[in-house]
Amino acid sequence: MNTDQLDRAIRDVLHSWTPENPGVPEGVADRIVRRRRRRSLVRGTGAALALAGIAFGGVLAAGAGGSSDDGPRPPAAGVSEDSDLLWRTTLPGTSWDACTIGPGAVYCRGASYDGIGVDVRNGKITWQREAGKADGDRTPAGSLPGVRDGVLYTYADHSPGASMAGTDLVAVDVDARRELWRHKLADDSRGRSSAVLFDGGVLANSPTFKSVVALDDGTGRALWSYTWKQADCDRAAIGGVPYLMCSPDSEKAPQRSTVVRLDPDTGAPRTVASVEGPTAYLGTDGKALLLGATDGEPKRLGEPVPGTLIRVDLGSGKVSRHRVDALPGGAVADGIVLGFDGNDRAVARSAEDGRRLWSHDLGLELRPDAHMPDMAELPSEAAVDLASRTAYYADPSGNLVGLDLDSGEVRWRGRVELPETPVESGIAPELMVYEHGLVGQVGGELFRIRPVLPESVS
Repeated sequence: MNTDQLDRAIRDVLHSWTPENPGVPEGVADRIVRRRRRRSLVRGTGAALALAGIAFGGVLAAGAGGSSDDGPRPPAAGVSEDSDLLWRTTLPGTSWDACTIGPGAVYCRGASYDGIGVDVRNGKITWQREAGKADGDRTPAGSLPGVRDGVLYTYADHSPGASMAGTDLVAVDVDARRELWRHKLADDSRGRSSAVLFDGGVLANSPTFKSVVALDDGTGRALWSYTWKQADCDRAAIGGVPYLMCSPDSEKAPQRSTVVRLDPDTGAPRTVASVEGPTAYLGTDGKALLLGATDGEPKRLGEPVPGTLIRVDLGSGKVSRHRVDALPGGAVADGIVLGFDGNDRAVARSAEDGRRLWSHDLGLELRPDAHMPDMAELPSEAAVDLASRTAYYADPSGNLVGLDLDSGEVRWRGRVELPETPVESGIAPELMVYEHGLVGQVGGELFRIRPVLPESVS
């Protein structure tokens, strides 16, 4: 089960569960599975939870333990709190949940807009493309595939206003502000692997399940397709080449996972590696791919689960296996996987063998949900500036922190003043590095800030 199918499973379970509890806020199921919640938590452990049906009492309780009654901590000695807030912009509409950076602009999408462009120099909105009639704010959320050569790749409802609207991948010329083409996907998955950009095209879900198609950038014409059976496959472009990371889709399927390279020109498959048992795709480290296999099931979503980190060298096909007390999950930067423990402490592990390098309390403010005390807000995933070797995090209240990538020590703390908003449990902000500064998205607020690090580490 890949992350997109897991999202659907969680959503289905929660939609069937919430009517029995009139105190649950409307739309909680969709909020929980939105892209802004931390995806790394489910990569290694979610399939077991979804297949088991989820005991909701402890689901997504991870944020509650990381909350601080006293709010964010003041800077310690030697920690900079200086920064330049270059701009802050309030986006129109509601439910903004995915952004990406292109040359000179930030692009976002949400329930009411399939795409919006913001000048990264001054924060001014330069163009916007409204979505078709949405079903409230429950349009399926996810990521943005990206922007390349003046074209933004985004998602839109296939049948706007319908209860089961479906999803199209849409290519938009950002200069001419016009749609170039669109391609129907099999379902409403809009995750990180629903469409990926590779050298020579876009690899997207086909209109049918268990199939992908390579599309021409300019026309959307199908270049080639590939179909498989008895597996769920994540997709990624690594070094400009499309890959599939496939795991058995049921106990009746052959119990082996495979990494398949698809030729960018023809789609011809080549199995790079095969390993026993189900696995989950964790990420990439240079020319190596990271898979995870868990031992057992967590008691709650986000709780560390022991297992095996599987590292696949994409050049030689060599497979190495490393037993770990908790599978690493999160952003990967220069051989380091930056994730969280069950209490939202930042944890760094080696991408080589999974050993823990450091952990540190972020000292951010993660507000609990008054309607469901076991749930709380989440911090952003790490945004890493390799030039200063700093990993940055944010909370939904506008507090930010920068940790030394190698030691985990706090280098910087900052804050962006944001309008007070209700708690949205299971939702996290987004941070992106741009020119040694940060672009952040918290709900409908977009900002650019430049941290001023201490001279000794700048």
